[in-house]
Amino acid sequence: MSKKYHVILLLALPVILIGCSKSETELRLHMPAYSAIEAKALQPVFEQQSGLRIIDDAIESNQSALQALVNGDADLALVENSSPFQTGVRAVLPVYRSVLHILIREGMELDDSEQPLRDRTVYISHESPAGRSFIEMATARQGLAREDVTIVQKFEPGQTDLVIYFGPINPRSPRWYVSGYRLYSLDYDNVERAMSSKAIAYMLPHVSPAIIPAQTYDLPGNEKDIYTLSVDTLLATRKDVSVDTIYQLTRTLLEQKPRFAAVAPEIFSGVTEDFDRYSLSFPLHRGAIHYLERDEPSFLERYAETINMLVYLFFLLLTGAFALAKLHAQRKKDRVDKFYAKVIAIRVRAMNEPHAPLLQELQQLELEAFESLISEKLAADDSFRIFIELLTRAISELDVEPAPVDDSQAQT
Repeated sequence: MSKKYHVILLLALPVILIGCSKSETELRLHMPAYSAIEAKALQPVFEQQSGLRIIDDAIESNQSALQALVNGDADLALVENSSPFQTGVRAVLPVYRSVLHILIREGMELDDSEQPLRDRTVYISHESPAGRSFIEMATARQGLAREDVTIVQKFEPGQTDLVIYFGPINPRSPRWYVSGYRLYSLDYDNVERAMSSKAIAYMLPHVSPAIIPAQTYDLPGNEKDIYTLSVDTLLATRKDVSVDTIYQLTRTLLEQKPRFAAVAPEIFSGVTEDFDRYSLSFPLHRGAIHYLERDEPSFLERYAETINMLVYLFFLLLTGAFALAKLHAQRKKDRVDKFYAKVIAIRVRAMNEPHAPLLQELQQLELEAFESLISEKLAADDSFRIFIELLTRAISELDVEPAPVDDSQAQT
């Protein structure tokens, strides 16, 4: 290649590298209608720390967060943990507790001690699943049919009787509040018609009792403590969002929590990685799992001591087994040696005793040896084969009776 082409390649290399560099990942965030925070307020932190670009989704704010994810209109959304499971939706992290705020129209009293919700109109803000569960549970407890309580899709000031809003406690910006309404407590002063927040929490999954302390809001009804309910709100995403993207998102949220909390403390103050993942309505996204388990030891590291102990016990048992096998073999060898000694003793006795009884002893000894072999008291090894050869030779020697000695020849 000529020098001219080398120069062109060197000049073009930076352009090629820039063109091949990783593009910025864009995530569409669906925020609740009454949220005081927008995606652009969070963008500087994400841009500096992860390269992610968070933008507001371009759909109507009255669409539920869960539906926005299911429809593919959003990549991220804040979803109540009491929401029903939906295929393809995954949790990233719990971010804050949504608290039930009940607004009732000024001048209206829930004076029916047994069925205070009869013939009432109820508006559930942003189609809250927890809000709908609460109304359905309360209606059932009061013995009302569905048509006895009207859930309206559009709020009409002065006409709608109750407003149900689940959201973070945010005294700085209660955008959900409507003039002409007051906050309402579940635990009434009149105990006969009280609906205990603790009792309700037992009936609704993922819901806990909560208190909005007196004077938290400068709003009618909060002159005293308000007994209510709360539920975890999750940052949720779609299953098909890449693992690396959600890993970076989770890392940034946790590592930069103070910066996010400075922007929206009511939302991000509750961000933590110390939570029970098995209590979530949606499984964790694999990217979140990878980050949360980043410092966990590997299988070998986690069970190193146990593995070491098992290896030690294995070699200890192996050594013991070899020792037992050797001891067992030695015992068999000792038994064969006793048979050797008996055969040799009979051969010595054959010099002075008749052979017939000694042959019987050898045959009995042979039978005893083979019985020991069958019962595995003796091993069919070289020692046993030597014993058989020795026994066979002894039998052949004793099988011939020696000729009597002639006395006359002896005297000659």
